[in-house]
Amino acid sequence: MATRVLEGGGEVLLFIHGSFDDHHTWLPLTRALAGTGHTMVVYDRRGHSASTDVAGQGTIRQDADDAAALIERLGLGPVHVVGHSYGAGLAVLLAAERPELVSSLYLHEPPAFALLTGSPELDKLAGQARAVAQKSAALLAAGRVEEGTAYFTEEMAFGAGSWTELFDDQARAIMVANSDTWLDQSRDPERLAVDVAALNAFDGPVTFSVGSRTLPTFAAVTAEMLRLVPGASGATIEGAGHGAPTSHPDELASAIRHHLGLT
Repeated sequence: MATRVLEGGGEVLLFIHGSFDDHHTWLPLTRALAGTGHTMVVYDRRGHSASTDVAGQGTIRQDADDAAALIERLGLGPVHVVGHSYGAGLAVLLAAERPELVSSLYLHEPPAFALLTGSPELDKLAGQARAVAQKSAALLAAGRVEEGTAYFTEEMAFGAGSWTELFDDQARAIMVANSDTWLDQSRDPERLAVDVAALNAFDGPVTFSVGSRTLPTFAAVTAEMLRLVPGASGATIEGAGHGAPTSHPDELASAIRHHLGLT
């Protein structure tokens, strides 16, 4: 896996990106965290950008194993893990199954959509998420790559207008290039059903954050996670949506500093 080690010589922050993108999504946030003294590590997950072009994305468990192997290979552990979206979901698995490698978890809006059940409102949100994912996959499988990526971006994750307003040409090109990896990833049933409650057995601090302007699916998932893991902390990134690392790096950095006990 392509890896960059940035800044500092102190405790390690490991950043795990979400679907479609790569380590570049973290660079505004790492700049905002400069001066904390932490060593910051970013990497491209399997099948993304500069990392090995595997036959397929594989499963979220393989991604968690990759993260564990990276920590061990670099001799970094235990580390503070910052995860975004799918990267936050695999961080749950990492902490639950390899807790000796993880000091703490800061998770921004993992797509744990399996939690959206038990009420008509939650069931409706889950159905909407399934429909968007199915249409996105159909567009990508039909070769309508940019259309499928843009549709997913706006309808599932970042909201209307985000394809052109939030992401620049480079970011859009990265997302389109990584779209086939998401298509394969979408076939893994566990990716949206990680056992968040397993974090009750994790000894380190856990923070779930959510953007104040995020889509209803992610707001509901975050509320459910806080209910399931009562020892976790919650943080709201004012003005942000799902794309807080890109759109609101300063505000997200402030929440991470608080999580780390630096404020």
